[in-house]
Amino acid sequence: MQTRVSRLLIKLLLRLFITLLLMHSSVGFAFQVPHPMQKGINLETTGAISYFRDASGSLTLQDIIAKDKAGSFKPLPQYWNAGYTADTIWMKFTLDFPATDNKYWLEISPATLDDIVLYSPQQSHGYSRIQMGDHYPASERPILHHNFIFPLSPDPAHSAQTYYVRLKSTNTITFQATLWQPHIFVSDHSRPDNLVGAYYGVRLFLALFAFILWLWLRHNSIFILYALYQCIVCSSQAFIGGMAQITLPIAPLTIDALQKSTNFLLMATVLFFYASLFQLKQFLPGIFRLIQGLTILELVIFTGIATQILPFSGLMANILALLNIAILIYCSIWLIYHKHFDFLLYVLALWAGFGAYVFIILQNFGIDIGPPTTMVNLPIAWSLLSLILVTLGIINIAKKETEKKLQAKELALELSQESKRILDQRVHERTQQLALINSKLNEEITERQALQTMLEDSLQKKRELIQAQHDFFAMASHEFRTPLAIIDTTSQRLALLQSQPGLDTSNILAPALRKIRRSSQRMSRIIDNFLSTDKIEAIQANDGFSQKILNLAQLAKISVEHYQDFSDRHITLELISDPANVLVDQYLINLVISNLIDNALKYSPSDSNVIVRVFQGQHYCHLEVQDFGEGIAPELQNKIFEKYVRINDNTTVHGTGLGLHVARSIAENHRGQLIVRSTVEDGSCFRLTLPRYNDEITSKKNGAQ
Repeated sequence: MQTRVSRLLIKLLLRLFITLLLMHSSVGFAFQVPHPMQKGINLETTGAISYFRDASGSLTLQDIIAKDKAGSFKPLPQYWNAGYTADTIWMKFTLDFPATDNKYWLEISPATLDDIVLYSPQQSHGYSRIQMGDHYPASERPILHHNFIFPLSPDPAHSAQTYYVRLKSTNTITFQATLWQPHIFVSDHSRPDNLVGAYYGVRLFLALFAFILWLWLRHNSIFILYALYQCIVCSSQAFIGGMAQITLPIAPLTIDALQKSTNFLLMATVLFFYASLFQLKQFLPGIFRLIQGLTILELVIFTGIATQILPFSGLMANILALLNIAILIYCSIWLIYHKHFDFLLYVLALWAGFGAYVFIILQNFGIDIGPPTTMVNLPIAWSLLSLILVTLGIINIAKKETEKKLQAKELALELSQESKRILDQRVHERTQQLALINSKLNEEITERQALQTMLEDSLQKKRELIQAQHDFFAMASHEFRTPLAIIDTTSQRLALLQSQPGLDTSNILAPALRKIRRSSQRMSRIIDNFLSTDKIEAIQANDGFSQKILNLAQLAKISVEHYQDFSDRHITLELISDPANVLVDQYLINLVISNLIDNALKYSPSDSNVIVRVFQGQHYCHLEVQDFGEGIAPELQNKIFEKYVRINDNTTVHGTGLGLHVARSIAENHRGQLIVRSTVEDGSCFRLTLPRYNDEITSKKNGAQ
């Protein structure tokens, strides 16, 4: 009887245990959310999370709920790692919220998960769906953060609420979920985010420092490799931590391809960097060639995945990573075994920075050996320790290279000083020998220079004389020929007329005589221009010239009457009533006025007049000669005053090109000036300006002085 009762009691207890077990598997452990929250709650440590593997990947939420009720979910162990798998992973957790209207955030990491869907219970007994992942734009996330933040709005009417999370990724799948209140999340993440930023900043600063060292010690490539190593490690960690995904404005699938490809770039960089640090090319050349081949292979795979030509393979990534670490660990042990303790810092840096990756890779293969760890929870202290050890080794290399460079400079300086001493001694001896020779040469050179100076002066004067004679005879032979021809022709004509008795020559004789006078006057003015050149040079040599007080208007009147006698055209004279007295050389000023009137007659039409006007101001007297010829272009108005320059292309108008040059020189030597105003096709006006001589003004100036 007791046995039957005992059996019955045992059956009842078993049924009760099975019922509780079924209730536990179907309802799940409900974690009581504290109120108020003091910090974020890691749901893994509470035991509230369970998981289910969907190998087919086709189960819907209703199918998963049915699996949950059937007890198919398993408790999620801490530091759980599903490795590289194509399975769809479902997570389930139940939260018992306090009866307050609070908002919560659910943080899910790692940031490399491709597809995450959170199913949240609703008041209508249905589920809402929020989808994220690095296959989706970061801008569409409800809360922008490098991890995935899901806002939760619990129903106050139901305290215990069950959530489902669907995970799919081509990366290794791990899962961490932390519950936050928004203000606690912001305050708790500000300092770690700043530390992470500082960590990246230190690495990039060290890369820049190494690049500067490479520029200084260019022959050693280890510094540029170190800078490249730091930059690639920063990029890889930024992708793993999700910083690159929310920072770079790149399409999600492209940035996902970059994130996966950086695994191979990081492996190639680390492998070749440590091979260079360990100097394997010198100690283990066979392994170094193997490393070169692996580096090229990994760079090719990196390029193929980054450009989305090759698909990403987690199995290949783990195999190559394990092979790289195994080769480097073997090489480090070989170096220590053979007592190459100079590489001890690099060996320790390798073990500290990449030793834990062996356990991570084995766990990705499903082999749970060593402490439970993942890429997410790998302490940053190990990376910092590896960074410090490698940097100390690089600083040691820089110190040795600097010492070598300084020693080379000191040796070069010593050799340079010794060479300088020997050279100075030889120079001193040679200088003494050359001093005697130089003294003799200097005397001879001085004598020759004196003779050369005399010869050059004589030669220069001779050249100037020959050139002056050449210019004079060339100009004179041309200019004298024309008036002489006119005189000769006119004389022959008069002789012929005279031989014809009874012919009235009164109408012919007057024009012929005017031609003879005009030609002789022209020859006289040419001679005056040539002679005045020598006189002006004498004035400039301070020989002085004869000056007297003359009336400029009277001089102009005499010149006009003189030219009117043998010219067919009318010359208009406009004079002032007051005397325009000037202190001048009469011969030279008459030459200026004659040159101006003669030019006006030559370069103006035969049916036009020439105007000569004289007027004065308070301090200056002015004489203007105006014609109505073709005029002078503005760009040529300064050239007409140069010596032997003629700008008129009309070969019928003869001239020496010396008149205006002489006229301006005479004006300037009388403290005056000669200018021209001209417009093309409207004629030209030449103005001679001379200082006015006034006894009253002169006496006032002398009194003021």
